[in-house]
Amino acid sequence: MKVITLHKNDFQLHCRRLFIKIDSKPDMVVGILNGGGYVLEEFKKEHLNKYIVYTTVKLQRPSTKGIKQSSFMKNLLNLLPYSILNKARISEHQKQIKTSNKNNNQTIEIDFSAFENKSINTILILDDAVDSGQTMQSVIEVLSNKFPDTSIKTAVLAWTNAESIVVPDYYMFKNQLVRFPWSLDYKTKHHG
Repeated sequence: MKVITLHKNDFQLHCRRLFIKIDSKPDMVVGILNGGGYVLEEFKKEHLNKYIVYTTVKLQRPSTKGIKQSSFMKNLLNLLPYSILNKARISEHQKQIKTSNKNNNQTIEIDFSAFENKSINTILILDDAVDSGQTMQSVIEVLSNKFPDTSIKTAVLAWTNAESIVVPDYYMFKNQLVRFPWSLDYKTKHHG
């Protein structure tokens, strides 16, 4: 499996290319935090429409929760070369895919109060990547229950696992891992 690094300008360019592929006109756009929040912000720049409702949901893989809290790990990641970080990223991805079916306890909360009087016909869910598809599936289920007659589309920059339980409707990279500017192992923050 290949790992690619997207610097800020590359990320913005690939977001624009992804958005061009989207052939539906959403009434609501949902970004899955953290990465999907950045994708959502790029979508807002391209789609200035006061009739679109924007919101976010927050979930986090257990594998990254401890690392984000450890300054030692942050410093260590900063010192390691990309060749080692790529191997670690691939290893973490493979482990996460193998254990994803055992860890389907994700709870999602979305504040629907802003949408109570709005007609929602099409929802677009944005994220940076789909790995196992568990998170995306959980968000789809919550939105389907709240808006049962609504069309739901998904768009991601990276679809890392062709055997995921959710196949994104739109994507830029398939079977590749992407290091984004906000990734814990992203090193060259001074680029674009």
